[in-house]
Parts: sequence; structure tokens; C-alpha cells
Amino acid sequence: MGDEDVATIPLPQSPVPRPARAECAKGFTLIEMLAVIVLIAIAVTVTAVSLRGRSRWQLQTAAQRMAAGLRDTRTRAMATGKPQWFTVDLRTHTFAAPGREPRNLPVDATLRVTSAAQGSTQAGVARIGYFPDGSSSGGNIVLAEAHRSLRVDVDWLTGAVTVSNGVQE
Repeated sequence: MGDEDVATIPLPQSPVPRPARAECAKGFTLIEMLAVIVLIAIAVTVTAVSLRGRSRWQLQTAAQRMAAGLRDTRTRAMATGKPQWFTVDLRTHTFAAPGREPRNLPVDATLRVTSAAQGSTQAGVARIGYFPDGSSSGGNIVLAEAHRSLRVDVDWLTGAVTVSNGVQE
């Protein structure tokens, strides 16, 4: 074998060395800036939705508690054999069943009470009465916030309490 039989294979040339990151121009790329803006927008949206959801939850909870208080008032009237009065204080944004501590309503909520009960001795206090046979004076209570409202109805004949969602007044 001679020197003529040996084939030489050229080796690939190494790529041109790139400068290290520290040597590149400092700053953010457009993609990085857009990614940060998108993340901020997502965070703001999630926060806004959760705050609105909390407000909705508070209104729903208040309406359900009010309905429970009305049902408790009916039960007490039937158990004691004496009329009982559920009160709503429009000035302090509270309601109370007989023998119970007053409960607060959401601060942002507007409140409207319609009742056939005889007038209260105090201005700004509405009442719904229950009688020993389970019937009531009847009426309704509307709790509203921004674009949502809930209505708690009391049937005068049966004393039944219902909560209606999404009632726009």
C-alpha cells in the first residue's frame, strides 16, 4: 500500500463562535415584552372576575339567610301559638328573626321591602308577620347590586318562602 491509496476526508469546520450572552446587546426582546403584558392582563382579568363573583356570592348568601330567618319566624309562630314578626331595618341594613341577633346585609346592596303588615313603631323598619296557623302578612324583599337582584317572596296564605334569582326590577 502506498501513500496514494489513503483517502483523506476533510473534517467539518467548526461553526463560527457566537459571542457570549454578556457580550450581546442588553435589553428585552419584543416577544419577552409581549409575554409580560399578556401575563399582567390575565392577572387583572382573574382578579376582576373573582371580586365580582364574591359580590354575587354575598348577595346570594344574604338572600338565603333572609329566607331561612323568615322560615324560622313561621316555625316559631306555629310552635308558640302567637304571632311573630320578622323585621328588616332599612337604615342599618340588617334583618332579624324573633329571638335571633340581627344579621347584616351586603353594604353595596340596595334593599326594598313590600309588606302588608301593619306599620312598625320605628321609621325605616319593615315587618313581615307570621300567624299561629302558618299564614303570613305576605310581602317580598328585593336585594339588588349593580346588574343583579334577588327577590325573597313570602306567600300570604301559606307563609311559604321562595328566592328568585336574576329578577331585574
